[in-house]
Amino acid sequence: MRLMFAALIAGMILAPALARAQSQSQITCAQLPKAAEFVNTKLKPGPNTDAAKRHLEAAQHATSDQQCVAELRKVDYYAKRSMAADRRAAAKTQPKPQPHAQAQSQITCAQLPKAAEFVNTKLKPGPNTDAAKQHLEAAQHAASDQQCTAELRKVDYYAKRSLAADQHAAANTASGQAAPVRHVRCGDVLHPNLPGGVDYRGPPVPGCLPVRLW
Repeated sequence: MRLMFAALIAGMILAPALARAQSQSQITCAQLPKAAEFVNTKLKPGPNTDAAKRHLEAAQHATSDQQCVAELRKVDYYAKRSMAADRRAAAKTQPKPQPHAQAQSQITCAQLPKAAEFVNTKLKPGPNTDAAKQHLEAAQHAASDQQCTAELRKVDYYAKRSLAADQHAAANTASGQAAPVRHVRCGDVLHPNLPGGVDYRGPPVPGCLPVRLW
């Protein structure tokens, strides 16, 4: 029993050392040409690349296989650090997605006919409806797609406000008294699962309108 336990402990201690030794033994002096090609063509300039090149030169002028392999291990170490630094730099320079801009781009000038039909048939008279109609007319007479889309976003904004006012008035009329003010976070393009969002499956919430009106 003691012998088995001692063997188990010895295995646990020696296994990591053997793994490291096996990993290191995979680097041989025969890999020198490939290492030189990799360092000279695949690595971007930087301190780690400079260190890799110094150890590569030392490996090329080594007086024994042992010295050559030792230098190639250092080449491998600094080459990996150089590539990791390049990946971090690339991640920092990569443009981040703009969800707000993507949400706005979903409204296009091609939706103008549906927007006009919605504003002229679905909205009740009121200041927000008047504002929606003004921006709708501006969109219809826009000189560019960019201007048309910008006006349609304003149409969308005031149309939602008009619908919210209508729902609020209807709720007050049905209850016969002023409806209590509830602070509910409504859905939008970035939060489609909240009330009014395109993925919301719960009961209607007054004041939370659909994210898309047309």
